[in-house]
Amino acid sequence: MRRVALLVRLVLAVTVVSPAAFAQDPAPLPSVTAAQPSAPVPVSAPRGLAVVALGGATDAAWPLAQVVYGTPVLRPAALDEAHARILCGEPAPAGAPPDMRDLAESLAAVKGEDAPSRMLLGEMARRLNVRALLVVRVEAGRPVARVFLPDTGAFDAAAYGPDAGPTISWVAASQSLARTYGGEPTVPPPTSAPALATHEELLITVPPPKSKAFYESGWFWGALGAAAFAGGAIFFATRDNGESTIHLQMQVPH
Repeated sequence: MRRVALLVRLVLAVTVVSPAAFAQDPAPLPSVTAAQPSAPVPVSAPRGLAVVALGGATDAAWPLAQVVYGTPVLRPAALDEAHARILCGEPAPAGAPPDMRDLAESLAAVKGEDAPSRMLLGEMARRLNVRALLVVRVEAGRPVARVFLPDTGAFDAAAYGPDAGPTISWVAASQSLARTYGGEPTVPPPTSAPALATHEELLITVPPPKSKAFYESGWFWGALGAAAFAGGAIFFATRDNGESTIHLQMQVPH
């Protein structure tokens, strides 16, 4: 009886403890998600012209900037008025961000068409993401604008001046600039391979030499002549034309 009671108690203990022991599921493993590569940020192509004034040309450069930025095909993709005014020679306002102060200092270091000035203008054009810079200076008391091309690091040969009149106006210059720089930059087509590199190669075959007949060979006639000569020599050597020749006759018994 004592063994039966112990067995009953063991069964009851198992039935009471087992649900508590196995009711909780194991904690799920943390899911690992592979990091997705970030898509590259597309960079837009350089567009438009930015008007830049050298020392003493601020009053002439700002009217040009207004008409250029008012022409849709010449307007840069991202250029606000604050940066546009600094490019035209106005000082950076108090409390301006560092990039505006750096732009004003870079512009102050541009003196003309010397190598250091061209390097500064090229870096400025790349920072502004513009196709070219329209640099305004005063020559002989008259403002003149010339286009600086960052791709070549040089100034274009054409020079633009203001319209005739009591006030500074650049309408004619802006129209000419729109015709020249208003379209998208042209990409030269890939050069085709030269004709010698693309033509089909000629296959030259040499036919095998034609076999000659046996009677056309010189060896045949040489061998034939040698055989004839040898036969003639044997014939004359064995010919019976002397008196002392012994004639043998063979009789066959009947």
